[in-house]
Amino acid sequence: MSEPVHESVGADELLDALREYATKAGASPRVNKTLGAWDCRIHILATDHDAAFTLVVTGGQPAEPTPGPTGTPDLVVRGHSFDLAEIFWGDANPVSNYMQGAIRTQGRSEDVMRLDAMAMFVFLGQ
Repeated sequence: MSEPVHESVGADELLDALREYATKAGASPRVNKTLGAWDCRIHILATDHDAAFTLVVTGGQPAEPTPGPTGTPDLVVRGHSFDLAEIFWGDANPVSNYMQGAIRTQGRSEDVMRLDAMAMFVFLGQ
């Protein structure tokens, strides 16, 4: 079985998508209520080019994402730039991408579950 061919998303566009995601997550009442005690440094790495970003979550609130992997991550998320952007834009179900192996994570299972919850709340617009 062959893998689907995706177009790449440039680093600037991927950062814009991540900024939009962080803004939506920060404004989500469900994220605030459910993840209010969560602190996590996340590195997001595109596997099809050198784009890498850092997203810091403090008290369940994501800060403005920054280019480059900075600091020691609690969680690393890897995926094709198109798959990552689709999740950040809210156009793709994050659970489906995880289940298909398009997105891979490395870190504590508690952080992965919290990121999954954040992504699902953003995807569902809650």
